[in-house]
Amino acid sequence: MNIKGKKILITGGAGFIGSHIVDELLEEKVGQVIVFDNFIRGTRSNLSQALKSKKVKIIKGDITNFSQINRAMKGVNCVFHEVALWLLDCEKRPRDAFEINVDGTFNVLEACVKNRVKKIVAASSASVYGDGLYFPTDENHPFNNYLFYGASKVADEQLFKVFWKKHGLDYVALRYFNVYGKRQEYSAAYTSVIMKFINKLSARERPEIFGDGSATMDLIYVGDIAKANILSMKSDVTNEVFNVATGVETSLKQLLDILMNLMKAKVEPIYKPYDQQLVSRRCGSTKKAKKMLGFKAEKSVKDGIKLVLDWMIEQNIVPESPKK
Repeated sequence: MNIKGKKILITGGAGFIGSHIVDELLEEKVGQVIVFDNFIRGTRSNLSQALKSKKVKIIKGDITNFSQINRAMKGVNCVFHEVALWLLDCEKRPRDAFEINVDGTFNVLEACVKNRVKKIVAASSASVYGDGLYFPTDENHPFNNYLFYGASKVADEQLFKVFWKKHGLDYVALRYFNVYGKRQEYSAAYTSVIMKFINKLSARERPEIFGDGSATMDLIYVGDIAKANILSMKSDVTNEVFNVATGVETSLKQLLDILMNLMKAKVEPIYKPYDQQLVSRRCGSTKKAKKMLGFKAEKSVKDGIKLVLDWMIEQNIVPESPKK
């Protein structure tokens, strides 16, 4: 759809991924960008640049409260839905997982229908695949998930399909792989290891690797995630799910080597037993997103990791010069 001049709402717009979508939208000729966030994890500092634009409006609210999201949706043309309780939190608080990730998503979809929103682009996750049965993993891979977080994302995808069929609400669901980048949080199940490695290397301490270092991630930079969202909204595609991945595997050992080279640090990691809740291999097929959306990730892991390191220094999370 044409987003020029449109009024656009982003749930979780002050969060890690949502704030980057806001930034990307401001590069487009949109009419207004509404950030809907409860600010439990999202922060105004994530929007420091975006708030310089008069097009950005913040509405504090929670998707678990239907009246709040319904009021915020007045006059909105399209929605990006980024709110979710994260993987490890879902395992600790499964009832909250379904109240936020499933009931909350139902509220968002119902508000979309009541306010005649044209299209929603929503965050799903590679977690729906569980442990991959083949690689690169494509969108036809069966749901092999055994975690509450993955279950909530499977349920969401089915809700999108039902609302499309019953109410004509166009949608695209994006199965994010291992997202990292500026503004990321320590609570991420997989990619928080980047910040933890940086902190340890900065202090010249030995970082911990869970397993033997061979576990892999398909690391995709958050700026590429934001671009995939915009392409999905602007396309005429509907009733589809897409991997948002690079198709490149990076092992924990390779990741540590990249950081040691960037930080000019050389230490021996401490190896610990691998967390059995987490999958040991991720690599997503990128063919469908490239063919139907024209999406291809641009940022290499090395370049993206350098941006994270620079951001952590800029934010005084780590010192510019590591300890000798």
